[in-house]
Amino acid sequence: MRCGRERIMNVVAVILLCLTPGISLMSDSPVFPAGVSFPSENDIMMAGEELLYEVSWTWFKLGTVRLKAGDQYSAEAYIHSYPDIPFVDLHSVQYTSMDSLFFSRSSHSEEKSDGDWKGLRYVTETRENRLIVEETYRKQVAAEPFRREWKDTIQLESPFFVDGLSIGYFPRLFVHSVQTLDVPTVLYGKLGLTTFRFTNEKTTERLEVLDEPVKVIEVKGTTTVEGVFGMTGDFTGWFSDDSAAVPIKGKLKVLLGNVTVELIQWKRSDWHPPQ
Repeated sequence: MRCGRERIMNVVAVILLCLTPGISLMSDSPVFPAGVSFPSENDIMMAGEELLYEVSWTWFKLGTVRLKAGDQYSAEAYIHSYPDIPFVDLHSVQYTSMDSLFFSRSSHSEEKSDGDWKGLRYVTETRENRLIVEETYRKQVAAEPFRREWKDTIQLESPFFVDGLSIGYFPRLFVHSVQTLDVPTVLYGKLGLTTFRFTNEKTTERLEVLDEPVKVIEVKGTTTVEGVFGMTGDFTGWFSDDSAAVPIKGKLKVLLGNVTVELIQWKRSDWHPPQ
């Protein structure tokens, strides 16, 4: 049973996710190539944006992921498996606080287990380039922890990294560029590297909820994060071909085949998938 739950959790985290030599972001400050043009912060991070995705494997629909953008570069994700999925009863909430380039500054996640909520909390010690990982235990997801334990201390080469939720926002800055970026990534308390390959390749993708295809830009990548169960590391994401760069669809290769995440509902002021 636990094996099935971990598969879905790890799949969701990376997909929300989605040659020239890679540009490393593991120096003392984030390094970007000359000439990269960034959209204004309001084009991507819009408070109140709400995106609902459905996760499926072959023809089996596994559950949903709901993303909510808050004020000051904060976001929440609510992950729920469908009640009729055998041997899986997954309920998870993730929170992140980011800087203006969508690098993580603090985050925590909670998963319901045996009636309680067990979570991981990340505390960044910026000056020391360290990340403190704590395990937390709560009776209710919004309650204060009744127990908190140190789990690990991760030494970083710089304070610039993405977590399981900010990894879905970071690539939205670069989908209109042509470059490769290597980004330190922390998932489930382990440090690895995610490589994003931006090609500005324009195409279209179909959504079940729309009659006409959506104009998108394709992004490919891979992750080396340890402990991601059943993954090859490769993924492909499609983002809306406009200044909002909303994640439209993602595919990830796992041991069982391809898992798909697809946008099925959205709430964003004056926005509709471009067609």
